[in-house]
Amino acid sequence: MTWGDPDVDRTRHPKAAALALTLWLAFPPAHAQDETSSITFPVEPELFADEPLNACEGIAFNGENRLFMTCNRAFWELSTSGVASRLADLDSNLGVAAIGERDLLVADFGPTNAFREGRNSDGIVYRITPEGVKTAAATGIGDPNFILVLADGSYLVSDDATADIYRVGSDGAVELYSTAVNHPNGLALSLDESVLYVAQIFTNIRPVVLDGSIWAMRLEDGQPLRGARLIANAGPNAGVDGLAMDVDGRLYIAANRAGQLWRYDPADESMTLIAGGMIGIASLAFGRGSFDQHSIYATTTFSGGQGGKIWRIPVGIAGARLYR
Repeated sequence: MTWGDPDVDRTRHPKAAALALTLWLAFPPAHAQDETSSITFPVEPELFADEPLNACEGIAFNGENRLFMTCNRAFWELSTSGVASRLADLDSNLGVAAIGERDLLVADFGPTNAFREGRNSDGIVYRITPEGVKTAAATGIGDPNFILVLADGSYLVSDDATADIYRVGSDGAVELYSTAVNHPNGLALSLDESVLYVAQIFTNIRPVVLDGSIWAMRLEDGQPLRGARLIANAGPNAGVDGLAMDVDGRLYIAANRAGQLWRYDPADESMTLIAGGMIGIASLAFGRGSFDQHSIYATTTFSGGQGGKIWRIPVGIAGARLYR
């Protein structure tokens, strides 16, 4: 752990982690400086990886700055040269988030899902090692999708088939956290952790009607206050999916059906088109370690026959800290 590293395991070094976070916010390292003034948006995304991948969804760097993702109903590692290695099988492949020093949390719908069979409770969140060893971290969630780890080691899980966002404790206990946003998908915290941003991917699921709404939920002591505020929209039928935050507190939005990456700036509530042409864009991860730290790596689902492509999108700025 270094003082410039915001991705710290707070369960092992709580006091050092708190000091590291304070120093990170006060004196961000040189690589965190904004270079977007030298970039003209929208940019051309670079194809980073393709075969043998298909229907990709989650993507995240672990505590060792290694890149992992879910594709082909499996859990994979992706090298800096774009070579994919299959590590573990899944029933379905959804969101990924780092947890602890090495492991990943991976969301899986389980054998059934609400889009086919109706509401259920057989979804599961796995904890998977970089070697592919998986154990159940949380059960009883219908269709878990996006995962966001919080400062205390607990984590939020969205169920995009419902209006439910759950909070899972470090002991695996699952509790309902919010129902303020219908069909929630991507989640992101503001830099001061006073706001939870939520992407609404659907208006309805039977039949599927896509949505483009981004909502903001005020938090107090980590708990949501009443209701949510609509702050932006990526367009009708955009199918907003994954979210990510940069070190300046700007929100990046994957518009799945539209194939676009957008950036929302809460300072002036503006929306900027960052890149297009990535049909099925799903989850987002800022580069870490040996990967380009001023780029976003993005997965694509099966939409439009382009699923499985992994894109690198230069954005000229580093990602915000992530708890693990």
